[in-house]
Amino acid sequence: MSLKRKKPDFTGSPTLLVRNPEQACRKQPWMEEKPLFSLFGSKHLRTEAAVERDGPDSRTSGSSGRAQELFHSRQVVQKHRRSSTSRTNVWQKKNLHQSVNKVMSQRVVEGCSSSHSGPFTFTEETRREMMYNYYIQRGIGLVNVAPLQDSCLEKIHELIPSKLSHLSSEQNLLDDEIKEEYLHSVRAAILTHTPNDPSGNEKGKKKDLPPHRLEMEIVPKPWNRSFVQARKRMNLNLHCISRPLLQVMILWHNCYKDVRLIDVAELCSREKFMELSEFQQIVTQHLDLTKRFLLENWLSDVHNMFCVDNMHNLLLSLSKKGKLESFFNSAAALMTLQLQKLTLNSLSDYTRLISKEMHSDRARRTSGFVLHLILEDTDIKFEPDFRAYEKVLVSMFELMLRSTRSIPRIETTLFPDWEESHLGKTLKPIILPEIIQAQQEEVCRAFWAETDRPKEYIHQYDQYAMLMSRQAEEKVEQFLSQRRSFQDIMEEAIRYQQLADEILYTPCKVVQLGMFEVRSHKLLRSLVKRAQELNHKLAMQMLQDHQEISRNLCTEFEKISVKALSTPADTLTLMELKAYIQKVLTTEMPRLEQQLADSNRQLCSLMDFVTLSPEDLELNAQTVHWFQRMPSIFEEHQQMIIVKTELYQSGLKLHRECFMEELVNYSMQMKEFLGFGELSDLSKYLKKAQALNARLDLASKKINELNLEEEAFGWPVSQYPLRKQIQDRLTPFLRLYETASDFLRHHEQWLRGPLSAVSPDKVEEDVGNYWRTLYKLEKGFSEVPNALKIARTIKAKVEDFKEHIPMVQVLCNPGLRTRHWDAMSELAGFSLHPVDEQVCVAQYLVMRLEQHLSSFDGISEAASKEYSLEKALEKMGSEWCFMEFTLLAYRETGTFILSSVDEIQLLLDDHIVKTQTMRGSPFIKPFTKEIREWEAKLLLLQEILDEWLKVQFTWLYLEPIFSSPDIMVQMPEEGRRFTAVDKTWRETMMQVSLIMQGRSAIKHLPLYEKLRQNVPQHVLHATSLSSRQHVLLKPSMPC
Repeated sequence: MSLKRKKPDFTGSPTLLVRNPEQACRKQPWMEEKPLFSLFGSKHLRTEAAVERDGPDSRTSGSSGRAQELFHSRQVVQKHRRSSTSRTNVWQKKNLHQSVNKVMSQRVVEGCSSSHSGPFTFTEETRREMMYNYYIQRGIGLVNVAPLQDSCLEKIHELIPSKLSHLSSEQNLLDDEIKEEYLHSVRAAILTHTPNDPSGNEKGKKKDLPPHRLEMEIVPKPWNRSFVQARKRMNLNLHCISRPLLQVMILWHNCYKDVRLIDVAELCSREKFMELSEFQQIVTQHLDLTKRFLLENWLSDVHNMFCVDNMHNLLLSLSKKGKLESFFNSAAALMTLQLQKLTLNSLSDYTRLISKEMHSDRARRTSGFVLHLILEDTDIKFEPDFRAYEKVLVSMFELMLRSTRSIPRIETTLFPDWEESHLGKTLKPIILPEIIQAQQEEVCRAFWAETDRPKEYIHQYDQYAMLMSRQAEEKVEQFLSQRRSFQDIMEEAIRYQQLADEILYTPCKVVQLGMFEVRSHKLLRSLVKRAQELNHKLAMQMLQDHQEISRNLCTEFEKISVKALSTPADTLTLMELKAYIQKVLTTEMPRLEQQLADSNRQLCSLMDFVTLSPEDLELNAQTVHWFQRMPSIFEEHQQMIIVKTELYQSGLKLHRECFMEELVNYSMQMKEFLGFGELSDLSKYLKKAQALNARLDLASKKINELNLEEEAFGWPVSQYPLRKQIQDRLTPFLRLYETASDFLRHHEQWLRGPLSAVSPDKVEEDVGNYWRTLYKLEKGFSEVPNALKIARTIKAKVEDFKEHIPMVQVLCNPGLRTRHWDAMSELAGFSLHPVDEQVCVAQYLVMRLEQHLSSFDGISEAASKEYSLEKALEKMGSEWCFMEFTLLAYRETGTFILSSVDEIQLLLDDHIVKTQTMRGSPFIKPFTKEIREWEAKLLLLQEILDEWLKVQFTWLYLEPIFSSPDIMVQMPEEGRRFTAVDKTWRETMMQVSLIMQGRSAIKHLPLYEKLRQNVPQHVLHATSLSSRQHVLLKPSMPC
């Protein structure tokens, strides 16, 4: 579409009208014009050549420069049309020649048959034939004849077989022949129907009319007056045939009928494919340009038409008659119709552009849309996506409709102060929603049909699915999660680098698929980025490994250096340092040298993958520098070892002399213990003995250290017998003081402490140990009178307390209860009940109860037996606290069964035996009630467990049998009984499973009792049913 404005092609005559198919009922222009020729007579009208030579005729009113210019434009258009019909004129001349020959041949025949000779005269038939041919060839102009429509030619082309479609030249000749035949037929139709006598009368014929047509013969016509009035009313009210509106139609037809809202030709002629935003921008620009073109040109031309002088008079007369508003409404209706046609044509062109011009079925001659492939997370997507394209393509319809609804009405431009009516100030072309929806659906259908090929094209990149789905990243993570060698990581990095190069240099990055040009640059960049990221991750791992190796080398070199140059604190450290450096020289330094060489080779390979930072280079240089420094460090270490060896040897000699002086001092301290004999200072003696013993222990460790130093220097090992002598002399005194102190402390606790805190058995054991120790020490101190005195004194106290041990065992017996204290009080003749918890043994010793000791022993022994039975009963109860029944879900039946009862059965049997044994004991009388209740519980649990397992066994046997529908049909009575048992079993087991959670088995005896009460009445049926089923089903079982 070109918005170059054409000059208006109209004259002052209102008879020059555009052919309008919608108004087929009105007169055609050729019916009103006078012919441009005269076959008979002396008066001739001017031909078209004369018109071209002399200019417009005198009928053109208001001739001016504007009219002459418009008339000249019309003549140019007519010349163009006459040139386009040159082939038709040739055909007309040919037919004229044939007609003349035919007439002359007829004349010769008639001349030969006539008996007289005379001038040649035309017969009536010949005259009519010649007039017919002349009018066909020359008499009817083609200016106002509508050309053959393209739709007719297209329908004709559809009838041509596809195998002949390549004959383009022959097809063009066929089109020309069809057009010539069409024009000939139009002339013949005009000539046939126009010159006839309207009255239908012919010479020599009588009128033979039906009765209802006789009124046509009446002159003057009786309806002439009403006809004239109707014609005047039409001239006054029918504005669409007025001269101004006819000029508006001519203007639109000549200058603006080819205008379109969107220049489809420009879109098709674009060499490059368009981005969606670019397409939106271009279409928006086209709409803006077309709108501005209509406002600045079309509306301006219409405005100028209404501004000429004669139009002013016409508008003034209409205003006086009150017809001005209806006139402008007619003008608005005409202009709205023209905008409606413009909009419909634009919508159709746009729909044709998307659905046909850009369609993949035709050869690529037009532009299309750019579609980018992008990688979003793990999926390949289109950018913009197809929904965005569909939305934009459909939105163009609304934009086109909106652009034609803002053209002002002509009266608002002529009269700025024109009052706004209910119709508004703008033209409002109406396009039916059905039309818009149909075209939108056609655009969407064609568009989505074009999306299939891009969607299939995506599969071209399935070979990179590992990168897209991030499986490659997971694979690399898993690869790096394990310890890998530098060479393995480098090979993996090279593989991903090659993959990135392969993707980067892919040759086919742009593919034309129908209306889309699919560009893969963004997708490839994303894939390359992911491959490079994996390569970079591997390279960084190699760099980290290399840095770690370099740091470890520097750390080890530094560690060796620090160790080698460190000052040993003692001789042992000196010897360890010498051994360490010797090991480093023989084993560590060759290994570190090899690691440094490997690190340098890795660094050379690593430089192909990453750019080393200054810190990395500094670290590598530091590693090399450390290796170069090591010889000087070892030399300095050797010099330090020589100096320290001399220093520590002289120090060792001095330490041995000092140690001998310390041992002599310890021997002098040992002599002091010979004079210690006061029992009141026993604690002080003990502290001194413990202190001297600790010093002797330290002296033993120091002897070992001195011996190690002597061995390190290769000296003979020194012996220090004085230390052992002092230790042997000190040991008896230390044992005496410790034994005496312990007895005195415990003696006070036994006599003055509460009875419950004294354990008779422990007292008896401790007293025996003290007496034996003191007995041995008494013999060893026969030559040390002071120590012997202390030993004898403490031994005498131990022997005195041994006499009270039987009474202590009776009084401190933990099994004594009130009944025992009553019995002992009865024997003693007074109350022996403890007054409070602070009662001690000393209070009973002053009562002189030794005479009743034999009787008290019997009571105490019985109390001990009863106490052991009580503890045994409590222990059995505690063993059941953590014992639970285990319930398991049985298959898919929805119920439970008892499982793992072996441990419970063993414990139950053991406790029943123990309980029955305890019942036979003569000392069980105080616990008769408890032991009977306990025995009853155990026996009840045993009985319930037996019945439970028996019912469970029977149910497990019958449940698979009666779960079969066939068995239930064959034995309905037995099935009913089993159903009752099964229901009770399931309900009871469900209750057991809910109540038993987290509780011991022995605490559920009420529930077990309920289980025994509910089940036994069905157990007999179940048991008999089990045997009966066994008999009935056994013959039918497969062998």
